[in-house]
Order: sequence, then C-alpha cells, then structure tokens
Amino acid sequence: MRWLPQSLSIRLFLIVLIGLVFAITLTSHLHHRDRTKMFGEYRAHSAIDHIADTVLLLATLSPSTRVSATAALPDDEWLVQFDTLAGPISGEAALVFSKSLNERLGNTVQVDEAWLCFEDRASCPYSAVVRVRFKEGQALWIGYRSPNQERQPQKREGVGLQGRIAIFIGIMSVVAWLVIRLALRPLRNLAQAVEDFGRDIAHPPMEESGPIEVRRAARAFNAMQKQIRGYMAERMQILTSVTHDLKTPLTRMRLRLEKCSDETPKDRLRADIDAMQSLVEEGLELARSLDTTESMQAVDLDALLQSLCDDAAEAGLDVTYQETTESGIIVMGRPNRMVRVFENIIDNAVKYGHYARVSLEQQGKMALVKIRDGGPGIPDESLKEVLSPFVRLDASRSRDTGGTGLGLAIAVNLLKVQQGSLELRNHPQGGLEVGVQLPITAMPK
Repeated sequence: MRWLPQSLSIRLFLIVLIGLVFAITLTSHLHHRDRTKMFGEYRAHSAIDHIADTVLLLATLSPSTRVSATAALPDDEWLVQFDTLAGPISGEAALVFSKSLNERLGNTVQVDEAWLCFEDRASCPYSAVVRVRFKEGQALWIGYRSPNQERQPQKREGVGLQGRIAIFIGIMSVVAWLVIRLALRPLRNLAQAVEDFGRDIAHPPMEESGPIEVRRAARAFNAMQKQIRGYMAERMQILTSVTHDLKTPLTRMRLRLEKCSDETPKDRLRADIDAMQSLVEEGLELARSLDTTESMQAVDLDALLQSLCDDAAEAGLDVTYQETTESGIIVMGRPNRMVRVFENIIDNAVKYGHYARVSLEQQGKMALVKIRDGGPGIPDESLKEVLSPFVRLDASRSRDTGGTGLGLAIAVNLLKVQQGSLELRNHPQGGLEVGVQLPITAMPK
C-alpha cells in the first residue's frame, strides 16, 4: 500500500485518531438520538397533561360556550379547531398516549386520535395533537406545545457541543501522539544501536533501562553484539595464525628456489610465491579492515590527499592532485585507515589505468573525492561486482599487473566504519572514476 505513510508513528497516530473520531461521532449520534427521543417524550407527556386538564375544563361547558372559551387560549401554545382540522397532520400516531388520555378523561370525553411529534420541525410544530369528542357529540382538535420549545437555543447548544468535541479530539490527539512517540522510542533507540553497530563493531552496548520489555530487547541485542564481536575476534585470530604459519613455508620455498639453476621455472615459481604472499597479506588486511580500535580524529582531507599524491609522485608514479579552493574541509575518521583507503584506490588507478588524477569538492554536507585513471574502464554491469572480495576482471589477470581482487573490498570496509561510501563509474571522457564520500565535520571558511 504505497499510499500509507512510511513512518510507523504516523500510521499508529492515524489509526488512533480515526478510531477516536469514529467512536466520538457514533457516540454523539446515539446520544443525540436518545436525547431527542427522551425530550420529545417528556414534551409529549407535558402536552398530554395540559391537554387533559384543558379538555376536562371544556367538558364542563356547553358547546356554544366552549368556542368562546378556547378563543382565550394563547395562539403560540395552543391549536384549537372544532369538527375538522385544517391541513394534514404530521407526526407519529400514539396509541399508548391515546389510551392514557382516555383513562384520565373518563366517560365524559372520548379520544378518537392522538398524534405525537418528538422533533421540533416546521412540519410538526406541536408536541401533541389529539382529536376528542364530547358527550353531546361535538368534536375538537386540540394541540399543545411548550413556549420554551424553540429551535435557536438547540442550534446554539449543538454548536457548543461540536466545539467541545473538537477540543476533546484535539487534546486526545496530542496525548495519543505523545504516547505513540514514547512507546516507539525504544524501537528508534534499537534501530540507532543497530546502525551504530553496523558502522562500528566496537560500539558500546545499549543501556538496559526502561520497562521490562525494553530491557529484555536491549539485553538480547547486547548479547548478540557480544557474540558477533567474539566471532570476529575468533576469525581474526584464525587468519592471523594461518598467515603466520604460511610465512614460514613460503620463506623456505623462496630459499630453496634460490638454489635452483634453471632460470625459466625459477622466475615462474618466484612469481607464484609472491602472489601467494600478497594474497595472504591482503586477506589478513581484509579481515582487519572492519577493526575499529583506532580512535576517530579530525582529518584535513585536502592536506591528506595532497600529501599522498606528493608521496606517490616522488616514488615515480603519474599521480597529480588538482588544486581546490575548498581547503579546510574537515572530516571525522581514522587517519591510518583513511590513508589506506586512498592508497589502495590510487595504486589501483596507476596499476590498471597508468595514472591517477585526484580532486576534492564539497557537495552539501558531504566531501566528494574523485580519483580518475586512464584505463579502459569497466563494463557497467560489473561496476558493483568488483567491489566484492576476490573479484577480478579479465583485464587484470596478468602477471604484469597481478592483484588479488581485495584492494577495493578493503577500501569499502574501511569507509563503512567511518560512515563513508565508495562508488565506481566510467568517466564520459574515458577511464574509470572512483568517488569517495565522507560526511563533513567542519565546513571550509
């Protein structure tokens, strides 16, 4: 459901708010219906009482006197018409009230019909209308409504009720939002802890505080974090031991090879031993690339790149650093690891692309380092693949270039623990361009 908000907090808030509005609307409707019926019945009872008292008084008068007597009744409260009623009757026929009125009136007056109206409408202005017949046969339509039965006060009351409901919904919405935020805070803290642990395996454990469910989740995460650290330390120890143990037979093989008189197999065997030695050392470096024991420090990225390029140029490599006006870009990182990252990328550029052109620029709150070479580039479908360990393209599989396929993978791991990223792209003017992004701590002045 793409239309749903992505935030769990907003989803829960909308569910609570919609449920609250629906419940209040339904409750208000039922309350209004019951209240209308109750007050209608009350007005009907009151009207029946007034009508009964008035009819009993009229029953004591002669037919001719009744007409003059009813003329004295207020027109805004009473409906009085003899014999026939002008206009139709709207309302609800009430047999129960007719029976009750008959009991009150006794044998002197006969109730023919009784109509009730529970709502104050223009089509039904009277609370009750009845048709009675006196003992001598004279028929009378008589209706009554209370003088307090006005529509405008009810409208004002309705507006006031709607305002109170709106205030109630507003208060409950704020409370619901605060409760949801409070309930989801442990989930946000857990997500942040997972993200921090993904960047830094040595990140401190979560604080085990709060409700029992939150403490259990934090305790389980800390236990998992400890186990992963143990697995990584065990793997590092195994790789270190294997590397150390392999160095001895490799050294013996190199010494024995020097005694070989045939130069052709000697050169080939020496190249194989060098490749094995390089593979062992870079495999160990790959395992160590996720180690975060080195502390984070502020690094002047412009000065670091200038220094690395100058050192490479002094060593005879075709490496240049393009001067930038954005000097003073400071990033937080592990200096030795960062040096290793850019050394690997520059070495790859020179090895496979003959030269390296390094530049630095600022993009928002990120520093972007570009290293471009002069090689043939990489097929677009393989740009992400070469970032994986031990992946080498056909162009690099030669004795001239060598390579274990670990240089870029090591650089990617080293950047991850420093909140950085690495991307590859083929430059439009030829060659491969490596882009390294790092968050800026201090902007250039």
